[in-house]
Amino acid sequence: MKGKERARGKIRMQEKRLFSNTFFLYLMTFSTQLFSFITVPYLARILGPSVYGKIGIAQAYMAYLQIILDFGFILSATQKVVECRNDSVQIGKIISAVFILKIMLCLVSSAVFGVIIQYNETLKTDASFYVLFMLATMINAAMPDFFYRGIEQMRMITVRTLIIKGGCAALTFLFIKSPKDLWLVPFFQLIGNFFAVIAMYFDLIHNHGIIPRKVGMGYIIAILKDSAPFFISRAASTVYQGLNTIILSTIYGTSPVVGYYTSADKIVSLSKSASSPIADSLYPYMLREKNYKLVRKMLSIFMPVILIGACIVFILADPFCILLFGNEYASSGMILRCLLPIIVIILPTYILCFPVMVPLGLSRQANFSNVVGLITQIAGLALLTLSKRLNVYSLCILTSVSEIMVFIFRLFTVIHHVRMSKRAE
Repeated sequence: MKGKERARGKIRMQEKRLFSNTFFLYLMTFSTQLFSFITVPYLARILGPSVYGKIGIAQAYMAYLQIILDFGFILSATQKVVECRNDSVQIGKIISAVFILKIMLCLVSSAVFGVIIQYNETLKTDASFYVLFMLATMINAAMPDFFYRGIEQMRMITVRTLIIKGGCAALTFLFIKSPKDLWLVPFFQLIGNFFAVIAMYFDLIHNHGIIPRKVGMGYIIAILKDSAPFFISRAASTVYQGLNTIILSTIYGTSPVVGYYTSADKIVSLSKSASSPIADSLYPYMLREKNYKLVRKMLSIFMPVILIGACIVFILADPFCILLFGNEYASSGMILRCLLPIIVIILPTYILCFPVMVPLGLSRQANFSNVVGLITQIAGLALLTLSKRLNVYSLCILTSVSEIMVFIFRLFTVIHHVRMSKRAE
């Protein structure tokens, strides 16, 4: 009896930690979105659709850069920290290796992005603006978020995000008064990220006793190889998601259409941000516990709410966009409707991936699922281009179809694996 009571107590403690991490991730996400929805309507009005579209273009390029700099470490290094969470020396080596690799990736990426700016007239006109965004992204990449995810202590990351986002929001209202102040948007992010990196490494050393350790090239290469499959997966996902803004900027130039899409995509990003804390907190927990009943329970609770919310957004898309972004953004409503399927399936898509598939031994299939989305997107783009039907609406519908294909692939892979396991038993 005592053994069963201890086991139950351990499970309750682990679930309490899971819900605590989920809470802090949601607090971080909610605060991020809150500050975003405070500043985005303000910036959209102050800058206007054409100038505000430049922020969307910059964020699209930075999404690629961020994936390259992360190189899958947020997943692979998190898993390694989970495996050796009581070994401070080993964790110090992991942090050192990841930091060295990110420095190398920064050097290569900055050279490539410099060439892109030089030969792209749209970017070249506002080169300093895009370079500031690049520097802010590179500084943000130096943060060892994977360590806090691995030890399931999200408080530090949450506090850091609250301070950065709150500070940037306050500075935005104080100093950005006209389109000429556009460069201040990435500059404020750069300053906030810089101080956050200093604070996080101070916390690592003084509160957790983690000191960066000397590592050899063989160890660094091993870390790189372990992260490569995760990088390919995340890169494939980002390619077909971030490519939309770049394609639209090529088709429409400085037209307000890019701004309409950017504003509608903000709402889709909100749904992703609302879903990612659940998947992120489940990932280290599921690596240890493999509690699939909890996954089913969470989906049964959240999916009805998501479906009802999606129906409301579909009906009220136009006034919703006007309310958030201003009268100039009424055209964003139809774009939002075309992207709405993504909002419906994003939570089960996230949960099925690494929190469920990796503990089942389906890591390779989980990584490949985003390649399925990329192939769907590229094939669709080719068909739309050849048929001369490529526009903002067809592109958004195609993106929704690509996300649905990723979800179907993950769902059927898990179902097939479970059936085969039962037959083997």
